[in-house]
Amino acid sequence: MPDTASRATKDSRAVAPAGTSQGVSRSTSSRRSSRKKPTIYDLARLTGVSPGTVSRVLNNRDKVKSETRDRVLRAATELNLKPQASVRTRQIAILSEPTYTDRVEGYAATMTAHLSFALSRRDIGVLQPTHPSAELPGMFLEGVVAVTFGKALRALLAGLEKRMVVVYLDNFALKPGEYSVNSDHFRAGYLAARHFIDRGRRKPAFLGGDFLPFAERLRGFKQALAEAGLTADDRCTSLFGPEINHVSVVTRMIRAGADAIYAPGSSFQAIECLHILTYVMGLKVPQDVALIGGENEGISCFLNPPLTTIEEPLRDMAERAAAMIDQLTSGQAVAEPQVTLPVRLIERDSVP
Repeated sequence: MPDTASRATKDSRAVAPAGTSQGVSRSTSSRRSSRKKPTIYDLARLTGVSPGTVSRVLNNRDKVKSETRDRVLRAATELNLKPQASVRTRQIAILSEPTYTDRVEGYAATMTAHLSFALSRRDIGVLQPTHPSAELPGMFLEGVVAVTFGKALRALLAGLEKRMVVVYLDNFALKPGEYSVNSDHFRAGYLAARHFIDRGRRKPAFLGGDFLPFAERLRGFKQALAEAGLTADDRCTSLFGPEINHVSVVTRMIRAGADAIYAPGSSFQAIECLHILTYVMGLKVPQDVALIGGENEGISCFLNPPLTTIEEPLRDMAERAAAMIDQLTSGQAVAEPQVTLPVRLIERDSVP
């Protein structure tokens, strides 16, 4: 839909670079164009649409076809053309690893929900790309909150850090200058092992995949074992790859003499472990083997037996991450670029 000339002129001011006079004549503007930053007119010529259409795309207005919006945004990103923050809603993408199953239920899904509410309360627009590597080039963003990420997505995020704000959650391989909000995974592992030991268990096992958050918990777990003079049996305290299923890992632990298992995480790992122990192996929890899991709010307390857990502060992490990216995208510095929040042990009936 065509816009009036006055509308296009008004919106073009929203993207005029700082220090450029709005009253410069067209002839003067032409002579100095080589030194000027791009305008919506340049973007309109490049994409073959009207300046009014470019304005509607950059200012997050509707009535633009999706393919046109995608073409304009990609070109705007290449030109580094952006409207003033005062005339548009800030947009933040919440990213999670496409190959992980917890995008729908579990840790990533829970964190994404908390983040969406926290950002919306700050009048920040939220985008959730299904396929980040394909969709991010066509999105006009101020920043990204990365919830989960494999190697390929991590590499993509490292590139994005050069032109926008990226805040990570539970990133245990941070580089200088990166922003993150973490749960204290080391302390989580330490508390779980310490609780088993205090309750008389002599061979606690750790159930976790070969990912950095689990490795961080395992460090704390082994630290507590060492302080108690217990040797960590590799059959019970080794991370496993994605090709290994939980049944075989739990079976190996029990055969190695494990009398307790810590199954951390908020993606129902402990519930699966409880099912394997009870219905596959015919064992009783906690009589035969004690069990500690990650807290799943509204679920862990209703299991049979009610599950002792380590609660990680997911809601608080989302609030801190939202506050951090709010400040950073508003041009403000943050006092703590890397934040670690405490965990707590919730005692129930799965550890006698």
